[in-house]
Amino acid sequence: MATMLDTKIEAKEILFKDLFGSRFAFKIPGYQRQYSWEKDQQDQLFEDIKEAMNDEEDSYFLGSVILQVISQKSDESGVYDVVDGQQRITTLTILLAVMRDLVSVPGAKRVLQSKMYQEANPYEDKPETVRLRVRDRDYSFFKKHILEEGGTLLQMDKNLTESQQRMKQAITIFQSKFYNSSELNEELLDKMIQFILNRCMFVYVKTGTFTSAFRLFSILNDRGMPLSNADLLKSANLGEIADTELNHYQNLWETMEEELGREELEKLLAFIRLIYVKEKAKKTIQEEYEQKVFSQHPGLKGKKFIEYVKGFSAIYTDKILNAELRSSNTETNVQYYGLLTLMRDFIPTADWVPVFIHFMKTFNDEEVAYSFLQVLEKKFVSSWIKGITPTARITETVKMIQVIDQAQSVGEVLNDTIFDTTKDHEAVQFNINAYDFYKKKFAKYLLLRLDISLSENSNIRKAYAGVISVEHILPQNPPKGSKWEQGFTEAERKNWTHKLGNLVLLSRKKNSSANNREFHIKLERYFANGMTDFELTKELKTFHQWTVDECEGRHQSLVDKLLHLYT
Repeated sequence: MATMLDTKIEAKEILFKDLFGSRFAFKIPGYQRQYSWEKDQQDQLFEDIKEAMNDEEDSYFLGSVILQVISQKSDESGVYDVVDGQQRITTLTILLAVMRDLVSVPGAKRVLQSKMYQEANPYEDKPETVRLRVRDRDYSFFKKHILEEGGTLLQMDKNLTESQQRMKQAITIFQSKFYNSSELNEELLDKMIQFILNRCMFVYVKTGTFTSAFRLFSILNDRGMPLSNADLLKSANLGEIADTELNHYQNLWETMEEELGREELEKLLAFIRLIYVKEKAKKTIQEEYEQKVFSQHPGLKGKKFIEYVKGFSAIYTDKILNAELRSSNTETNVQYYGLLTLMRDFIPTADWVPVFIHFMKTFNDEEVAYSFLQVLEKKFVSSWIKGITPTARITETVKMIQVIDQAQSVGEVLNDTIFDTTKDHEAVQFNINAYDFYKKKFAKYLLLRLDISLSENSNIRKAYAGVISVEHILPQNPPKGSKWEQGFTEAERKNWTHKLGNLVLLSRKKNSSANNREFHIKLERYFANGMTDFELTKELKTFHQWTVDECEGRHQSLVDKLLHLYT
């Protein structure tokens, strides 16, 4: 018979064998993230336990576990949500499963299996229970390969979720720990089983209310895996949803987690915060949402917020991560892909992203997306070349978001003065003419932007990947007595070496082989294995020598092109 849940917070030390005993059945609640421990964390856990065992420590502390009581009987046995510690408990369950399937002693195998699976016992009113119930989308895999005896030795499917791949990885790591070459180290296996069950300890903290559990959840971290803003926001919003709809919205969130990945979801939530709050973050993203979004828009928290994020997630995945445009013009779609991937991969700040996804969510028009991206890139890069401060950049970003909020049409946005760069002409011209252009943070981006502008009539998608280096045509350190020294005075070398007109793009391999050779040898090396991928570098084929005149002429041509692009 179930008892009333105790609302007190209780903390106790407990042996591993007792925490994984018949009084406890664990469930990973929907607000928790997927299994996220990587190889290093899995390996470190095993090695820490092994070291404590070899040092013959009387006890080894595995950390704390926060539990929320879901149901409880008079003997205090019951079902508990794992509020904090799920990464550890999941990893240790996998370790138990590996040891169970490797050990040949029937008694040891039986004891280990009892720590993961509890058979039904009607005489003691105990139903069939698994010790740890993971998220629904991983449960079938977890049951087959971990909970069931012999499961860790079975062949696994190739089409696994990220969390299932990490579980598979943990199985492989733990199996390898018990082998010397191809021979099973039965002594180590036996000692490890006994040490974990009888010497390893937890502190468990349990509470009967979600409010207390969430408060603890919000301030504590798993070992080596800090709770992310996405985890906390997931928890806070799922906590607002009725049980009848909880699974649906939990699946919506987890689908976003899997499609985007943890890092990209964190970024997206920060972008959405900026769209809502319209100021630089002063606290953690989770605190900003609680204090500046949900407190001012109380109806947003819960289902509406998850649906709102889902809408942005679709745009972010399609338009930013995949760089897909589906306008009626194929050439425009290709040009969009080239410019978007260039901005995404080579502009060091992502402050332009919330502006773009907000525009797409507001107007939802594929036909104008590329036009707006061009205007946006022009403004952001112009400000970057000018050298505005991060604070000033955020201020500009917020103004752009406000323009989109207030506009009645796309035309109002495109023609707003916030995107006007003509006033920046002088500052942009000065900085791209700089004698030390090569050392500017925007140098590689502008060279790539020039390169892609030379390819814009092509119907072939162009994106830049791998290592790309900026090469000096006139070398930085020409050999003594070379034609470079004869063709350029020392003053001319100082003036032109790092200027825009003296720079080209190459792969790392071609850069290292070209080095300080004479101009005609450089050209041969640049194109030795076929034409370079860079249109900007291909233009050098028209030059037969490299003197101050050629350098100055090319420089002015490139400056004019950049001024046309950005002012």
